[in-house]
Amino acid sequence: MKKERLLKFLTGSIAAMFAYAAIIKLSDYPKSRDEMLNQVFPAPMAEVLTWLIPAIEILLVISLLVPASRKRATWGSLLLMSAFTIYIILATNNVFSRTPCSCSGILWEGAPYMAQLIFNILFIAISLIVLTIENGWAKNFTWFHIKHKKQLVSNSA
Repeated sequence: MKKERLLKFLTGSIAAMFAYAAIIKLSDYPKSRDEMLNQVFPAPMAEVLTWLIPAIEILLVISLLVPASRKRATWGSLLLMSAFTIYIILATNNVFSRTPCSCSGILWEGAPYMAQLIFNILFIAISLIVLTIENGWAKNFTWFHIKHKKQLVSNSA
């Protein structure tokens, strides 16, 4: 039961973050559109991304809250946050012809790229923890085996 509560809390945190991000983008659509057009993407791609990203975020929110789709939604969250993180890393390392605005819609206005990067890494880590629990990968870790064996010994005594 503890495992399920932890999964609900972690996926709920991810869902809340994506819900907030989508609401911010959709509540001031003209501003979101202008910020997206200021990115390094071609204008037609930016136009599509302006509505596609919030749509994906809303889909992830719903999917994260439904236990049957939670694992797939967590993979989707991991991929989306990883893509955002890679974009930030590329932008801050002058890979593009110019540095786009930080457009920190989910953080405070004018937040530096480093704050966004740390935020993204936190949610990537949360997604990885959820996937580790969901997939039973923790059983492969030595520390888990030691703890698990101690519990088995104490339960059999």
